[in-house]
Amino acid sequence: MKKYSVLFILLFAAAVQTRAQRTDQPWQVDLAAGLHSFYAPIENLKFQRPELVATGALHKLLHPKQLFSVGLQVGFARNNYQGDAVFVQLMGQFTPVIADHIELGIGMGAGYRFAFYPASPLQWTGADWKKGRGFKGMVQAPVQLSVGYRSIKWQALEIRPYAAYQLQALFGYNPDLSPLPVSNFLMGLKIHNYKK
Repeated sequence: MKKYSVLFILLFAAAVQTRAQRTDQPWQVDLAAGLHSFYAPIENLKFQRPELVATGALHKLLHPKQLFSVGLQVGFARNNYQGDAVFVQLMGQFTPVIADHIELGIGMGAGYRFAFYPASPLQWTGADWKKGRGFKGMVQAPVQLSVGYRSIKWQALEIRPYAAYQLQALFGYNPDLSPLPVSNFLMGLKIHNYKK
């Protein structure tokens, strides 16, 4: 847990530092949607009952070649059986370009998730049942791999379509299963204004 707090503080410090430096690199809006499941590509975990997920982010592009970005991402994950969730996470990404237009990406970060229960929960007090909270908060640590096209220019906008796989480790979801893996398969667009 302490590792993730340090990572979150470092990413936040990098974001604040970029505001302090004069840079002509643009801010970038990132919109994505796809499917998610409680799954990880390891033995005995199967991808089943996929549900919709949508994210939006604002990234600050860094480096003259825009190889790095730091951004804040918010998302909504639908789940009929275990309840919907909303999350916010700080993400740092490295996005080199190969073959002139293919943008590869690897990112990681830290965030927080509110998972809402699909029904009213009850809590045992030792003598009686009482109504419990309708949500649970937990720390999450995302890791993202992506591939995209850099870029399509339209009027004053630069648009970068991409596909991504984001694995989120949820800490504290369940005492018997922590971290709980959540896989997101996303298709999205990164958009920014490239003209001053």
